[in-house]
Amino acid sequence: MFRSARWRSEKNRSSVVFKLQFHATKVPPSGDVALTISLVPADSGRPTSKSDVAAVSDGDCLWENPVYESVKFNRDPKSGKIHERIYHFVLGAGLSKSGVIGEASIDMSKYVEAEKVTTVSLPLKGSKSEAILNISIQRM
Repeated sequence: MFRSARWRSEKNRSSVVFKLQFHATKVPPSGDVALTISLVPADSGRPTSKSDVAAVSDGDCLWENPVYESVKFNRDPKSGKIHERIYHFVLGAGLSKSGVIGEASIDMSKYVEAEKVTTVSLPLKGSKSEAILNISIQRM
């Protein structure tokens, strides 16, 4: 029986759901009182998820509700290695590009086999301050 290449490649794909909790520190004081985080896969360039709005207090911003993101991974059939999946976390105050405070990037494939909650601190690129985005990553 003929099997298309699509069916063979399905064996090398997997989908993992991550629970992401965010906390930003050293956020520059500005007129913005509330911030959001958009999750943008590098390969698509479009946001797939967006956090709730969180208030800035004394340079800190804590999001109460986590974001659940389903990420699809491809595995190399010969080596078994998982291909990288870069995600950009864009911290912003509004919908326009002028409201972007900064962005941080991370390779989600490093956390596919993690069994415990991992906390990562990433400096925000494009930020005029020393803002840091702390992300707790948990595989569900």
